[in-house]
Amino acid sequence: MRQDPTFKDIFAYPFMVEELLRWFVADLHGARALVDGLDFSGLVRVQEQSTTGSATDKRSYANDIVWRVPFRDRTEADRTWLHVVVMIEVQGTVDYLMALRIRNYVDNHHLELWRGRRFRATDRLAPVLPVVIYTGVPPWTAAARMIDLVTPVADRAQPDPVSRRSGLFVGDGYLMLDTLRLATDDLRHDNAAALLAGLCNPAVERLPAQAAALRARLDPPALRPLLEVALRWAQQTAERLIDFDLGADDMAEVDRMHESGELEAYFARRRRAYQERYRKEGLEQGQAAERSLLQRLASRKFGPSADARLAPLLKDIGSTDTLATVGEWIIDCDTLEELVARLDAGSHSRTL
Repeated sequence: MRQDPTFKDIFAYPFMVEELLRWFVADLHGARALVDGLDFSGLVRVQEQSTTGSATDKRSYANDIVWRVPFRDRTEADRTWLHVVVMIEVQGTVDYLMALRIRNYVDNHHLELWRGRRFRATDRLAPVLPVVIYTGVPPWTAAARMIDLVTPVADRAQPDPVSRRSGLFVGDGYLMLDTLRLATDDLRHDNAAALLAGLCNPAVERLPAQAAALRARLDPPALRPLLEVALRWAQQTAERLIDFDLGADDMAEVDRMHESGELEAYFARRRRAYQERYRKEGLEQGQAAERSLLQRLASRKFGPSADARLAPLLKDIGSTDTLATVGEWIIDCDTLEELVARLDAGSHSRTL
């Protein structure tokens, strides 16, 4: 995926790692006590070992993002879980061996850490928290745990739920952030990681508020490099997925509008121009050409399968006004299923 390198650059900043853990791990996965116990002022980036390397060359220091964060109130007298290792992996396609790759990463991480050192009876390994951020279109269907990759010989071989959960920090599994399938209620506007996750699946109606909120969240001067990377990524993603020029590449204009409190209105004006352009493109065509255009627009936004899904639903529509309404639905709907449901409902109610 073209956005992955920039997306990984974003999580090279300590602020964004903290935002991710406070939102995704603490809020969405209920691990607030764990996250609240971390000392984020001590975040240190460590050398990465990619989970996707070959068998002969497992080490790749550019593919993944690995951080070490200490726990608060830990002393030398209490050496249990002095810190946690956070590994962030960005995936654009489904990797059905991800659980195995995570297992391999954790094992090699520990072996490398203790290479040439004596492991004593009182020593303990640091917990590793793997987070996989998925930006692909098809649903993530890969196994989340190693046990799910191993076929048991009998029912009694299945572990109890507690055993399954307890394996997370020792390398058996990962937390999955599927950006295209987050609920709207999960996308907090006071957390930069949540805002970026929402922008992975841009909806033109939400874009102005989300982009303006991201600019405000990353306002401190110390975060300026992160702000520029994040807005550039948001701009590229909106252009690639829905052909929408957000206007975020003009940082001088963005800064000026932000200072005057007009940034959301600035993005909203660009949204209205975008919507008007798409409406005109539909209305300027004949009915047959309009149907073809709508199918192309839907395929561009929702993927190639949209063309075949929409063809039978559009073929009997003879009203130019109705076709214009369908064009608005394509802009407004977040998923192909939502668009198909609207078309079906309109057909059944004879409004088409």
